[in-house]
Amino acid sequence: MSSLIPKATYSAPDLDESKIFTPGDGIHTTDGQTTQISDIVINAGGEDRDKPTEAKDTPLGHLRAELTTLQDQINIFLTERMKQEKNKQSEQEEADIERRILDDGVDEDDSD
Repeated sequence: MSSLIPKATYSAPDLDESKIFTPGDGIHTTDGQTTQISDIVINAGGEDRDKPTEAKDTPLGHLRAELTTLQDQINIFLTERMKQEKNKQSEQEEADIERRILDDGVDEDDSD
C-alpha cells in the first residue's frame, strides 16, 4: 500500500454536509467499473483500445489503482445524483401538467 492516500470531497448546496471519498481497504486495480467503454459498444463487437495497463507493485502503481477506485466511487455517486435530479424534474413536470389540466378544467366550468 502506498503512503499517499487520495481523497476527494464533494459539496453541493442541497447536501447537509460534504461527501468524502476515499479508496478504502481492499484490492484496487486500474480496470475501473465506470471508465470502460459502454456495454452497447462491447455488444456490437467494439474493443476498448484505451484500456489501461495493470498497476505496478510500487507506491505509484498502488496510488494509480486507488485513484481508479476513487474515480469509480465519484462517478457512481454523481450518476445516482443525476438520476435523482431527473426523477425530481419528471415528477415536477407531471405535477405541472396535472395542475394545468385541472386549472383549464376550472376555467372551462367557470365560463359556462
